[in-house]
Amino acid sequence: MKKTFRIVIWALVAAFVLLTFYLLWRQSRPVPPSYELLTPAERTINQSSIATGQIQPRRMVYVKPRITGILSQIDVKVGQTVHSGDVIARVSVIPDMNSYNEALSAMESSRLQLSQAQREFDRDESLFESGVITREAYEQSSHALSLAKENAAKAKSSLDIILHGTSNRSGSVNTTIVKATMSGTVIDIPFKQGASVVSTSPYSEGTTIATIADVSDMVFDGKIDETEVERLAVGTPAIITVASDMGRHITGTLEEISSMGVKENGTVMFSLKASVDSDDGSTPLRAGYSANAEFITAQAENVISIEETAIAFEDGKTYVYKLVSQDRKNQRFERIPVVTGLSDGIYIELKEGVSKDMVLRGNKLN
Repeated sequence: MKKTFRIVIWALVAAFVLLTFYLLWRQSRPVPPSYELLTPAERTINQSSIATGQIQPRRMVYVKPRITGILSQIDVKVGQTVHSGDVIARVSVIPDMNSYNEALSAMESSRLQLSQAQREFDRDESLFESGVITREAYEQSSHALSLAKENAAKAKSSLDIILHGTSNRSGSVNTTIVKATMSGTVIDIPFKQGASVVSTSPYSEGTTIATIADVSDMVFDGKIDETEVERLAVGTPAIITVASDMGRHITGTLEEISSMGVKENGTVMFSLKASVDSDDGSTPLRAGYSANAEFITAQAENVISIEETAIAFEDGKTYVYKLVSQDRKNQRFERIPVVTGLSDGIYIELKEGVSKDMVLRGNKLN
């Protein structure tokens, strides 16, 4: 009995050892590679260039004051529609002491000159009537009096403008009133009532009180890399995507491309603009939206195509691998030369060499 038991034990040990060697042998054998299987299909392939930028109004102006002072009143709100000539705001004048002193001194000087000219004219008028002086001397005195009156009026007007922003001589011109310079919608009022504002001058751009734009006519204002700009031409169609709504479908047309690039972060970029031709959005486009514009530079419609991963490049030629075995687990492929066409980076056109009923090799799975 014991002898039989030992035989059984040794037999089990031998079987276990043989099974272990068999499994190790099976595991050490090379596993035939397995590939993803792809089928050609008809697709429309677009080749495009991408530009980044913003949505901006085509027409936009920055309304600035004509005099330095305090923003005492704002008569419009953001989003309000205005017309050219409408009052936007009012500015209270804060006189500059140097300018005020100079104007005050000029007015006093002109007053003294006027007083002197008036006395000389009165004397010469009496002498002329008595026949003592000639008409020429009398007319010279009269002319000097007219000049003195004009200088006095000018000095008084200059002082009034410094103090009040307007004068009797200026009539309807009032530099304290800020008016709209175009019809449109107020899209920005950067300052609040009470802020200090500076007028436009040769040395300063001045303070922007309001920004007015025609929001019914928007454009894409962007930039594109120098490696892509040569593929573009005026009139190229565009598909514009805004960051706020990626599903929004906006189409446009390239209108202009800058002739000179600007280097930014080591890359030369060219400015461009594209019109917004149609928009299926339920809300209006807002100025300043971040956006991308895809310009369609080439297109192949309803062509046989395959994923680019199925294409093999060898010695300057292109090939695909066709599945020839019926057993898809034990895959065998035949190399076939093909002629390729347009590519969008994912799919590539196959002009010759394949048909839609073929099964082709894709990425390796193991």
